[in-house]
Amino acid sequence: MVAMVALGGSGTAGAAPPELGPVRAAPEPDPEEPAQGAGADVEPVSSGDEDFELGATAGEAGGEVEGPTERSVEIVALQIRGRKQVTARQISEALEAEGLVEGSQVFWPEDPRIDRALQRLRSTGYFDQVAIRLVPVADRADQASLIIEVHEKGSLQIRDIHGQGSVLTPFAGGFDMVERNLAGRSVHLGAAFVVGVRPVGLETSPGPGEVGDDPRRQQAYKLFTELPAIAGSSMGVAASAYAISANEPYRVSGAGWDPSPSHFDTIPYQRYGGVIGVTVPFRADLSLGIDFRVEAIHAELPDFGAELGPERVFADGTTLPVDLHLEDGLHVLSTAEFSFSWDQRSRAAILGKGGHIRIDVELSSPAIGSRYEYLRVLIGGGYSFRLPWGHWLTPSVWGGQIAGDAPRFVAILPGDMADWTPGRTMGLQYSTRYPIDVFNTGVDELDLGLLGGRVDLEYGVPLFRFPQTSFLYGGYLYVSAGVFTLMGDEADRARRVDAGLPGAPVGLNGNFGLKLDTSIGTFDISVGSILERAPL
Repeated sequence: MVAMVALGGSGTAGAAPPELGPVRAAPEPDPEEPAQGAGADVEPVSSGDEDFELGATAGEAGGEVEGPTERSVEIVALQIRGRKQVTARQISEALEAEGLVEGSQVFWPEDPRIDRALQRLRSTGYFDQVAIRLVPVADRADQASLIIEVHEKGSLQIRDIHGQGSVLTPFAGGFDMVERNLAGRSVHLGAAFVVGVRPVGLETSPGPGEVGDDPRRQQAYKLFTELPAIAGSSMGVAASAYAISANEPYRVSGAGWDPSPSHFDTIPYQRYGGVIGVTVPFRADLSLGIDFRVEAIHAELPDFGAELGPERVFADGTTLPVDLHLEDGLHVLSTAEFSFSWDQRSRAAILGKGGHIRIDVELSSPAIGSRYEYLRVLIGGGYSFRLPWGHWLTPSVWGGQIAGDAPRFVAILPGDMADWTPGRTMGLQYSTRYPIDVFNTGVDELDLGLLGGRVDLEYGVPLFRFPQTSFLYGGYLYVSAGVFTLMGDEADRARRVDAGLPGAPVGLNGNFGLKLDTSIGTFDISVGSILERAPL
């Protein structure tokens, strides 16, 4: 349970929950590993000194040396080297999209179309190395062969390994896997699941003070597929279907720092639905995603009899109504999500720097058939740059806000904000443990947040790189530190201020570990990955 696949998704500046969206199977480049990503060994167009004369002439002593003379070169042949599982057609389509075919003219020593073709090939996720170079035809300075050299990754990828325990759920486990090149057709097909044992030690309803086990397991299942390019175009389409049986805990007594299940009751509900979406790329590093989700929710809210609703009882005997953030019975949630992404992280190893920005806007309204009405906006980004001694520094920031009547599984869980605290797994909450209140601001008193933000700084040390091995590609050591804040609704903030606590409590985040880049995924062995899985 120490190893965890961390192919995007859980990055510090990535999108916040729910984990079901967006539906795209292909993981984004990892912002924490600029030297380990698929583009780490991608080369710009080059000929090598033996391929083309540079056209430089040396002046007199002390004079300047002229740079290479730019000229037009005709491509008379295409050669693909290193291909095994990926079809030649899949590679040639990326070249044809940029007009790099036999008979076309390219500019030497640099042509922007070749750089764009490199990015297209890199974005498929099929290769850990891509290089394109020009080799001259004998005795012809104006003709050359275009050589494409690739080193393939395994097409079967493990995106996540679920394995954790807590005082509430002794064990929960599962997998998230995807085949990224089904039958050599560029089709992505994947599946994910997580199943937990029955929760134990809960405060059960309706018997006051009664403690016992709950027979309902929390489990989730998901199938997803993606076609990154439709009919040779650059537009992609993706779809997913999922089924979730949740039994989510909520606090009814005790101090906020006490994770004992005896202070919690549960809300059982089921979710069945699907997502369909399209990706519209404006260029290789800039794209727009549009997703539409429809799901049926069947919630079984506790029967409180004549009471107005659930309450939380404090040590002094006072009570506070608890908003379960969920409609009772069978109803529909539908959303439209728009994602705008700019991402150059995979080129950071070439340029020595690279950033990414992602903006997600999700809308739910009765106008599109939903029982809920809310707007959720998430903004995240980061920037990696290489230090003179070869190490990497990556500042990143994330922020999000939810306005309106959103279901509880859309809200921000405090555990999602700190690396060492359990968050949601496929939309399920398996733990009652919240972030450690390092600064004594009451950050462990929040159940769900509607407004939050996080700032991190990571220092990374590339340890080794074996690009030609069949399994292990490289290792990357990192240490990170940051702060985060999380706020509830207006009433919750007012209650906290009256109690002498800040309306926006601040928490500490940090991590230290090793990432191993392999042919089946990136494994994160870190302090955070151990603590968030430990049964504390």
